Amino acid sequence: MAGKSITLKALRAHADARVPPRLGLRVIAVAVALQLLLTAALLLLFPAVAGAAPVGGEVAVSAGGGYVRLVFNLSEEVEANVRLASGIVVIAFAKPVDVSVERLAQNAGGYVAAARIDPDGAAIRLALTRKVTVNSMAAGEKLFVDLLPEDWAGLPPGLPQDVVDELARRAREADKKTRQQQQLAKLQVQPPVRVRMGAQPTFTRYVFELPKLVAIANDRVDNNLTLTFDAPLRFDLGDVQAVLPPTVSAIEATPAGEGATVRFAFIGKVDVRILHPPADLTLGPDGSADAVLTFRNFHNWVGDPFMDKVLS
Repeated sequence: MAGKSITLKALRAHADARVPPRLGLRVIAVAVALQLLLTAALLLLFPAVAGAAPVGGEVAVSAGGGYVRLVFNLSEEVEANVRLASGIVVIAFAKPVDVSVERLAQNAGGYVAAARIDPDGAAIRLALTRKVTVNSMAAGEKLFVDLLPEDWAGLPPGLPQDVVDELARRAREADKKTRQQQQLAKLQVQPPVRVRMGAQPTFTRYVFELPKLVAIANDRVDNNLTLTFDAPLRFDLGDVQAVLPPTVSAIEATPAGEGATVRFAFIGKVDVRILHPPADLTLGPDGSADAVLTFRNFHNWVGDPFMDKVLS
């Protein structure tokens, strides 16, 4: 049987026949698709950094006391990470920033040879001229970066007193806001305070059935009386608003920060007496009868030193 000769040209033709057509284009298409998927994943993971406008700010440099302090003052609070490696200080921000660092090196007392901000605004890099210890402190919109000499002894410098005071003020405001939110949450489940009216021959009495003993301030201006309650109460004025006596034109309640107010608008000259132990113990005009005393209020008075005065 005669053998068939195998040539180099025949081998190449056989190999080409086994390769799918346009394989190179398919590989490129797959690579492009993977790149697009990777970009989309990064945008999902870091949406703020990817599309956010840079946060404006400025940097101030002070050289004194044997060290250099950089103070970055941004228009909003931005988380930052400060690290030192191979003589380079890298200040990385969670959001892009727009801070001019052109004059930073010449104002840094010989500690910084050059300073630049990354093109995307995500970090500021400082090339140092000497070995230092870096200490950083965040205070709201400000970031303090201290460059301490290598032989620095003792504790690192602290924050300025005005910054400490501002942080304390913010902490108090945050605590106050938290307490307000907690009180408002309680109000959602606490029933409103019912206000009842009792008509007597010589006067009209309004009774507030308070859930606890609450400080109350009263302010009388002309024909208006405003009661300010030191608790975020809600009031049920349905009964008293439905039947107004001839001497009262309106009664309304309004929330007021951590408290609440109830305002009475009177018609003509009205003599007002307030019973709210222990500050006010006047039950009513002399010679009048008073039979209005809620059990809830009586329960609040039991055990207090002014109970005998109320019942006397």
